[in-house]
Amino acid sequence: MDLSVTEQKNICFSAFPDSNVFEVGDQVFSTRLRASNSLFAASGPTTSAGFLYSYVFFRQKKDPTIRRGYFQKSLVLLSQHPFVGLFSRVIAALGPSFFDVGQPMLESAVMNIAHWGTPRYDGAVMDLPFLGHLLQVELPQSRKPQLLETTGFDMNRMQPDLQIMASVPVGGLYFHFKDIFKDLWLLWELILLGEPIIVMAPDPGICSEAVVSLVDLINPIPYCGDFRPYFTIQDADFKNFVTKNQPSTNLVLGVTNPYFNTAIGHWPHVVRVGRQQLRKPDGTLMMTHASHLKNHKHRGSKSNLGNKTNVLYDFIQGVTSKRKGVVQKDKELLRMLTEATVRGHPPDWLLNNILRRHFVDLTEKFLVPLNRYFRTLIPNVAPSNVRQSSSPPQLRPFQTDQFMKSLKENGTPLLFKSTFKTRTAATDPAKELYSQFLKCGHFATWLQQSITTTQQHLDRKYLDHLCQWQPGTRIAENLIKIIRDILDESTSSWANLTSMLTTQQRQKLEALLSSPSYHST
Repeated sequence: MDLSVTEQKNICFSAFPDSNVFEVGDQVFSTRLRASNSLFAASGPTTSAGFLYSYVFFRQKKDPTIRRGYFQKSLVLLSQHPFVGLFSRVIAALGPSFFDVGQPMLESAVMNIAHWGTPRYDGAVMDLPFLGHLLQVELPQSRKPQLLETTGFDMNRMQPDLQIMASVPVGGLYFHFKDIFKDLWLLWELILLGEPIIVMAPDPGICSEAVVSLVDLINPIPYCGDFRPYFTIQDADFKNFVTKNQPSTNLVLGVTNPYFNTAIGHWPHVVRVGRQQLRKPDGTLMMTHASHLKNHKHRGSKSNLGNKTNVLYDFIQGVTSKRKGVVQKDKELLRMLTEATVRGHPPDWLLNNILRRHFVDLTEKFLVPLNRYFRTLIPNVAPSNVRQSSSPPQLRPFQTDQFMKSLKENGTPLLFKSTFKTRTAATDPAKELYSQFLKCGHFATWLQQSITTTQQHLDRKYLDHLCQWQPGTRIAENLIKIIRDILDESTSSWANLTSMLTTQQRQKLEALLSSPSYHST
């Protein structure tokens, strides 16, 4: 693997927890690391190009024969794919076997993985043998959330440890945020608008899964920024991210080191999540006062950020934010989840899906006005128009003022807090929210993907009409001109063109290329 010395060191440092030195036992967590010069990283998904994902099994136990008094080692699995649901389970199964048995278990695991084949982002379910078990893994579809409603698994026989949705964390949104459910709607707004966020947690496992769950909140809008599920003071990007300046937008960092309690005091949004289990040096749990685990929310306050011991000894879950949320919470969903938590039924994996699906629906409601306006930019590709044109029709440009006019006239299915119903038009929450979104990177990403997908559809329809050509007609002349232009540009453009066509249409093109009309002047 072509990794620089700096990148190798970064992987090693990030594989060791940057938190309570007295924690004894095993931990599984994930990190996302910059590896811009690695061809292995660049071959990953487009949104992850230049990054590697590491899935870590860390073991720490007392050992008086070692000078520091502790055995500390990590086993790391590297991938260019963000399959946290799959690879966290893989490394969790391999780690204990490797440390207990040794090198033969690692060799067996490598042989198993080598026979898995190349993953495809098409929702396929793959049977993956691993260390004596058969894992059924559903891979995610490009730009689509993974939900139980769309999975190919049999829900009556669902076993989450063996039937795995590759992109969904093991713990997930429900498990890690169950004590601060009411904050999730504010967090959805912060992620949607690309706000910089620090996630503080008591251990790397909670931290990394919480960050991955947060950036998934706005699915099917892809998160366009930089997120680090677990970030340490040893990271190569530490000096770039942790400065006295205002943090960059579109950035989410997950941390456990108490140092960050003061270092990020000027960040506008801090999330504290996860129940802490303090341990004595021998590994036994320490009893903590109930007040240390109670929920507490500080809006626009930095009162706790200056206390260095707060993370270790008085960890209070909640969200500190300078933003006041405008989107209405779903009180019925909150009531159902709270009752289910107390009752202990349905299982966590099912409740996690219900909660994730709600925010998928919320994001799709948010996109309704944008999709509605975008459809007005699509030209008509009728046969009569094709005969008049020598090139595929192009989308009209997105105009902010026209979109805002459409929003005002047609509204949005999003529900806003009742406190905003008396606001004037100048401070309308819908207008404010969409105006802010149009200025952030997620809008640019959504728009570019929408343009690319729609333009490909237009090109395909245009070519479909062109392929109805008859020799000597205007439509055949148009097709000849397009083919010549494409071949003049590059062979890759020709490959893109032919990939849009059916076998019959490609045969027609080949016939045209060999016809006298193509070779004349």
